[in-house]
Amino acid sequence: LFTGRVLNTKMMSRNMSSFNKSLFVLVLSAATLHHTSSFLLKQSSLAQKSLYSTTKDNDVGINPLVSSVKISKTVEVFGIVKDMEANGIKVTSLCVGEPDFPPPQVVLDAAVQAIQDGKTTYTAVSGTAELRTAIAADLLSRKGVSYNPNTEIIVGNGAKQCVYQGILATVGVGDKVLIPAPYWPSYPEMVSLAGGIPVIVNTKQEDGYLLTPELLKDALEENDGVKLLMLCNPSNPTGG
Repeated sequence: LFTGRVLNTKMMSRNMSSFNKSLFVLVLSAATLHHTSSFLLKQSSLAQKSLYSTTKDNDVGINPLVSSVKISKTVEVFGIVKDMEANGIKVTSLCVGEPDFPPPQVVLDAAVQAIQDGKTTYTAVSGTAELRTAIAADLLSRKGVSYNPNTEIIVGNGAKQCVYQGILATVGVGDKVLIPAPYWPSYPEMVSLAGGIPVIVNTKQEDGYLLTPELLKDALEENDGVKLLMLCNPSNPTGG
């Protein structure tokens, strides 16, 4: 479950006074921004028109944006693992962030009860009010941060959907997005699909793979047109 807030902040510190411009920061620990479907479709359409002048040479009729996306290595390896298991090979898989134990019994019981109570129809696109309120209460008790469940929390079908929609809602064609490395493999491809340019910022082992102020400052100085910073806390995959 991801919730969202996009922060529009000014780089006003003494060391970064030259960056007196707005920089959007996508905070993934409380994940994404809510925009209307029509806006997202328009954004995607603009990206396609600007990046590709024609699709006449595309014989099979596939969107040219697809060719700019690389295969997810985690998904590719996971597919190989499943094929090996289907052939009777015992595999210890480290490719997908998936626990090797079932959900708690209380969760399983609640899911069964919800089905029996007839809660099997569409909910509000942003999630049920009950669930959003519960998420807000959990964030306040565990992390000490306060979010309005009516305007700042959205329930999505997993992290990938929420992060991608957040990028579509903020990144335009040619906008640069800073991505600290190591990173989740999907980040650069999401940026490319939105028409943006992923800029990888390599962190260091001796710094605990954290994005230091110095690294951020250097990345901003070296790249004009930065619109977004992917800030995952704690980091996936390092935990930093």
